[in-house]
Amino acid sequence: MPILKWLDINAEKTMASILLAAIVLLIFGNVFMRYVMNASLSWGEELTLWFFVWFVWISVSYAFSRREHVRITVLRDLLGGRKQLYVDLAVDLLVLAFLVVLTFECIKLMRLPFVASQSSVVLGLPIPILYASAPVGAALSSIRILQNMTKTLRGLKSGDTGDLI
Repeated sequence: MPILKWLDINAEKTMASILLAAIVLLIFGNVFMRYVMNASLSWGEELTLWFFVWFVWISVSYAFSRREHVRITVLRDLLGGRKQLYVDLAVDLLVLAFLVVLTFECIKLMRLPFVASQSSVVLGLPIPILYASAPVGAALSSIRILQNMTKTLRGLKSGDTGDLI
């Protein structure tokens, strides 16, 4: 059980940190090669792009886990404590519906013959690996939204409106 708890707290943070470190190292290496050695890494830019796309989708899930996405809360803030929780629950349901649809639509796109048969120009990696970042990120985000909804429902049940945002 401690492994699951660690994964729950650190999975996205760890993956995003590794990807960001790889991006920084690749960019530094390519700048060094280009301006000091007068030779560029032909594959560095493409791999950086791939890592960045995966980094973004993993970071989206991390932001959901911490409830730190940008939100417009003017209307929500005008409401009382329990009503705020109902608004949070409604927003979470809408976002969850969007993420589930996004996950399935991305998987359908990846399975199309013209996508499944493509490979990247420099690295020759299958393009579906790059496209898989969206459904993986959306699925991870869906899990985080479900966790947020569970916390909100507990707050509604207990009457506690603090520390749920």
